[in-house]
Amino acid sequence: MPHSFWSSVRRGAAYGLPVLTALAPLAVLFGALAVGRGMSPFEATVMSATVFAGAAQFVAIDLWGHSAPLWSILVSVLAINFRHLLYSAAVTPVIRHLPWRIKIPAFFVLIDPAFAFIQENKPRLDLVAYFSLGISLYIAWVTATVFGVLFGQLLSDPEAYALDMLMPIYFLALVVSFRHRPNWGLTVVATFVVSSLVYKAPEWGVTFLGPPWHITLGGLGGMIAAAIAARPDPPEVSEAAATPAPMSPRIMDPAE
Repeated sequence: MPHSFWSSVRRGAAYGLPVLTALAPLAVLFGALAVGRGMSPFEATVMSATVFAGAAQFVAIDLWGHSAPLWSILVSVLAINFRHLLYSAAVTPVIRHLPWRIKIPAFFVLIDPAFAFIQENKPRLDLVAYFSLGISLYIAWVTATVFGVLFGQLLSDPEAYALDMLMPIYFLALVVSFRHRPNWGLTVVATFVVSSLVYKAPEWGVTFLGPPWHITLGGLGGMIAAAIAARPDPPEVSEAAATPAPMSPRIMDPAE
C-alpha cells in the first residue's frame, strides 16, 4: 500500500491516543458496573459492541439496575445520544459525496472524538485517518469492556478510586480542545446555563424536564447561542460608494 495510506493510519491512531487514556478505564468501569447491576458478561459486551456510546451506556445500566421500564431506558438513551444526530447533520456536508457503504460505518464511529477530528480538519477530511481513529477507539472500547466484565469485580468500590470522574474529565477535555474557535466562551456559558436550568427544573415543579434532557437541551442552547453570535454583519458601504456619482451633462444631438 502507498506510504500515504499508512501515514494516515498512524495520524488517526495518534489523534486517538490521548483519548484512550480516559476511554479505556471508562470501558473497564462500564463492564464492571454492568455485571454488578445484573447484566450477563455477554450482554455487557454486546451492548458495548452495538451501542458504542459511553454516557448512554452508563445511564442505561443505572436504570437497568433500578428495574426501570424498557421505555424509560430507551427514552433516556435517546435523549443522551440525540447530540449524535446533531453531529451527523454538522458533518454531512463533508461526507455527502461518499457512497452509503462508507457513510454508514462513518456515522457509526461518529463519537465525540471523531466529531472533533472532523471539525478540526474541515473542509477536507482524511477518510483513512478518520476510520483509523474510529476503529481504534471502537476496538479499545469493546476490549476494555471485556476486561471490566472479567476483572472489574476486583474493584469493590470504583468511586473510591475516583473512577466516576473519568466521564466528566473526558468531556471537559473535548470542550477545551475547541477553545480557539470563535464564540467558544459564549457557547460554553450558554450550554452551562441551559443545562443547569433543565437539570434543576423538576425541583421547581417542571417535572417533564430534568435528567437526562439537560444534556440534549444544554447542547441545543449552546448551538443556538453560537449560531446567533456567528450571524454575519451586513456589509459596510464605503462613503465613496454611497455617494452617487455626478451625472455628466447630456450632449444634445442636433438631429433631435
